[in-house]
Amino acid sequence: MESSRTVLTILKLWVLLLAAGALYYLWNDRATPPLAGQVEQNEAITHTDVAVRIGAIQRMTLRGYVVGYGSVEAAPATADSPAAEARVTVDWPAAVSQVRCIEGQHVEKGQTLFVAKPAQRISGETQTTDNAVISPISGTVVFLDIHAGEVALPTTTAVRIVDLDRLVAAAGIPPWQAAAISPGQPAEVQIPADPANGSTVKFESKVQRVDRAVDPKTNLVSVDVAIPPGESVRPGQLARVAIAREERDCLVVPADAIVRDSLDRPFVAMVSDDHRQAILKLVEPGLREGDWVQVSAGGLEPGQTIVVSGAYGLLFRSDIKVLNP
Repeated sequence: MESSRTVLTILKLWVLLLAAGALYYLWNDRATPPLAGQVEQNEAITHTDVAVRIGAIQRMTLRGYVVGYGSVEAAPATADSPAAEARVTVDWPAAVSQVRCIEGQHVEKGQTLFVAKPAQRISGETQTTDNAVISPISGTVVFLDIHAGEVALPTTTAVRIVDLDRLVAAAGIPPWQAAAISPGQPAEVQIPADPANGSTVKFESKVQRVDRAVDPKTNLVSVDVAIPPGESVRPGQLARVAIAREERDCLVVPADAIVRDSLDRPFVAMVSDDHRQAILKLVEPGLREGDWVQVSAGGLEPGQTIVVSGAYGLLFRSDIKVLNP
């Protein structure tokens, strides 16, 4: 009797073990992503004739960029030139008798902006003669806050002048990225010109200045990129700056040629010489510039044919139907 119970217990344990093993197998088979399973388990050809477009691996020079966002500002003063912006005020409250400029007007250095009569000197004596207030730089009047007959105050800006030929795109960059940036490095600038129709001003330039101090409010470093004269932009406009931090001569593929499995592993589909089959190859992506991505892996060479569109529908080894010549 005791032996019968022992045998029955052992049978029950075996049944439970078999059931657990079957459940584990089903769960593991379902959990394994299709691409990963195909790569690791078999090389069977799937006769699906997946429609794809093909291209070739290329060799080109890519740039790695540091991207920052900011706005268009007047260039700050340097050892070679004064600041591109001047804010004109009066020393003492003064009655404005004449205003000789308007917003949008170009003025030369030393040109009279307005005429005013100070209410009193430092000594307290009344002054009866008018004083001409002149422009300290050549530029465009972008702000005017005085009118004849009004009193100009020293606490407010009466006229703001900006040299529109000396503007910069001032962008905020994280400190750990700004450490690799120095004046003279190439950069690309994008400035939205008309949000209504989506037009954008784009041009290439160079880094003009790197502020090594970190702004405690934003925890960013300000980097100025020079804006070439004649770009038709104005102070205050938003700007996107991409600064080239490195260049690499490397193998590249279109971004759409790289597909990933459920484990986030990147693959490129290599096409056979007869253009009838494609085999997924594990690669390591690198720099990206525009639609091109650097890839590296053993056996890759320029000119090799790859799937550039439709690779997401491929298993490890698949029959394909090429749509483009």
